[in-house]
Amino acid sequence: MPSTKSDDERLAQMGHVQELRRDYSIWSLGSLCLCLMATWEALSTVIATALMNGGAPCLFFNLLISIICTIAIALSLGEIASIYPTAGGQYHWVAALSPPATRSVAAWFSGWINVGGQIVLTASAAFAAGLQTQALIILNDDSYIPQRWQGLLLYWTVLIYATSLNVWGSKLLPTANLLSGILHVTGFLAIIIVLGVMAPKNTASFVFTEVSNRSGWSNDGVSWLVGLLSAVYPLLGYDAACHLAEEMPHASRNVPLAMVGSVTVNGVLGLGYCIMLLFSTGPLEALLATPTGFPFMQIFFDATESAAGATVMSIIITLIAIAATAAGITSTSRTLWAFARDKATPFHGYLSHVNTSSQIPVRAVVLVMILQMLLGFIYLGNSTAFNAILSMAILGLYASYCIPIVYFLIFGRPKLQPYEFGPFKLPKGLGVALNLLAIGWLVLAMVFSCFPTIMPVTPQNMNYSSVVMVGWVVLGGAYYIIWGRRKFEVPVVGSAVGGF
Repeated sequence: MPSTKSDDERLAQMGHVQELRRDYSIWSLGSLCLCLMATWEALSTVIATALMNGGAPCLFFNLLISIICTIAIALSLGEIASIYPTAGGQYHWVAALSPPATRSVAAWFSGWINVGGQIVLTASAAFAAGLQTQALIILNDDSYIPQRWQGLLLYWTVLIYATSLNVWGSKLLPTANLLSGILHVTGFLAIIIVLGVMAPKNTASFVFTEVSNRSGWSNDGVSWLVGLLSAVYPLLGYDAACHLAEEMPHASRNVPLAMVGSVTVNGVLGLGYCIMLLFSTGPLEALLATPTGFPFMQIFFDATESAAGATVMSIIITLIAIAATAAGITSTSRTLWAFARDKATPFHGYLSHVNTSSQIPVRAVVLVMILQMLLGFIYLGNSTAFNAILSMAILGLYASYCIPIVYFLIFGRPKLQPYEFGPFKLPKGLGVALNLLAIGWLVLAMVFSCFPTIMPVTPQNMNYSSVVMVGWVVLGGAYYIIWGRRKFEVPVVGSAVGGF
């Protein structure tokens, strides 16, 4: 087993010194990714939208396709992460692979887009946990009338808890993530058993063959492709492993294994849960009309005929959303810290500071929380605008996945010598095929994630994700042109880092 010293030496070859504590094991890091993705839990929240865009068969087959393509993406990113194991992740990889003429701008925008995508993905987990808590009150108290400000306070409470765990419980984070991973798997088994035994069942034809279109799109093919969103969102966030690369030993091997392993495990769990959930759904109209606002709670209630039973089942999903928030703040803060370390952010000297006693970038952690809390004011004023910002997660993260794979395919794979690859290396022919599959899926998903999910389009149901994404890129572009390009210290690999 290579020593931590070899990890530190590898990091030094990429222009940085070891500042963070290497506390994570392959199991705790894999658990972090499992809970951050929360695939089967996320499927619970998108079930009604998926049924509108093509019905049950489309969700099942879209999810199956999405799992296969996401594994291809994880394998592609894992191979790059094995060569360049740094907390910067995507932007550092692009910097290492880019020609000198485009290196600065390509690396900087990759990092900017990735940070934005991670911030909103984590905010969406906290938001889900907060509103699900509010929904649990509705489930158990018919007289309760939910208020938007109450949802905001619950959202903030989740963020404060997750931040506190990251700052004051940092040494407990690996164990906390491992325990959350265990809950993720055991909770899945418990809910599957309850639904399998107690829920009224739909027919196999409903689940696998009866295609329907209630989205309002006149073209069934477009409706099906728009429904990709329901299969893409539950498979986001596995890049968190690469952002913890400086906090685990033998990162060149363990980071790719955590990425690919978490996607594979979550894919299997998600597919099994999808089938059981589709067999257990009641009428779509009843799901859409549920007073809780969460169709999965209605499914659990219909299965158990008990508010207490539905509450226990629902709490599992809410607890994982809270765990995902803590994991997301960990990953996002490391990306922001690494970006600041390379002088790519405003106040980079302040944000790149690492607390000497805890060896945690506390300032970056706190800033991530503050930015996410500020997003809550948008929800308080206009929930449509808030949801539009959260919907940028797919565009932001998928773009940050796509850019390094394209650069690796064009500039990395043909030019790197065998000894320059890390221990996680794909055969050349298979690697090229997986890169092409990953790029094709990423582009397809990004395009159709910008489409409205239902027609006709109104100001309330319009998909504003592309508008938010363009706004984020324009904001970043203005900063880069005015200040960033002069300060950004583009990370450059001094020598080959493979062969360890």
